[in-house]
Amino acid sequence: MTHYFKTIILLSLACLTTASTFGEDEDTPLAKEMSAMNTAYRSLSKAFRSGPNPEQRAEYVTQVEIILEHAKASVELVPALANSLAPAAKTNMRADYTAAMQKSIQTLEQLLAALEAEDYAAATDHLVQLKKQKSAGHQRFQED
Repeated sequence: MTHYFKTIILLSLACLTTASTFGEDEDTPLAKEMSAMNTAYRSLSKAFRSGPNPEQRAEYVTQVEIILEHAKASVELVPALANSLAPAAKTNMRADYTAAMQKSIQTLEQLLAALEAEDYAAATDHLVQLKKQKSAGHQRFQED
């Protein structure tokens, strides 16, 4: 019985290792940009949960600049989901994705301006708007 249990554990670990290896090979340029944006976004979002601290404004600005840099780099990229679509649907998805990213870039620029002006109420509103855009984008353009 113990031998059987050890075999199951080893097979499970082998499957997990294989899955993570394949996952790394499938990283697209867009996935890398999104990951970089998400890291900075999470840091900023976490900081704002307890209320923005004016003493950390420079850090907030840096986080938004990082997100903005990666958002601009990802505008011309194509979601992997588009590759599984018919040519017309793929063209439509690319256009929709580009428009959504440009809207998010606009929101990020407004967030940056609000932070630079030390308008934390507006910055909070823009961060909420960005969260909604992020969620909607992931629902529309991200593979399951």
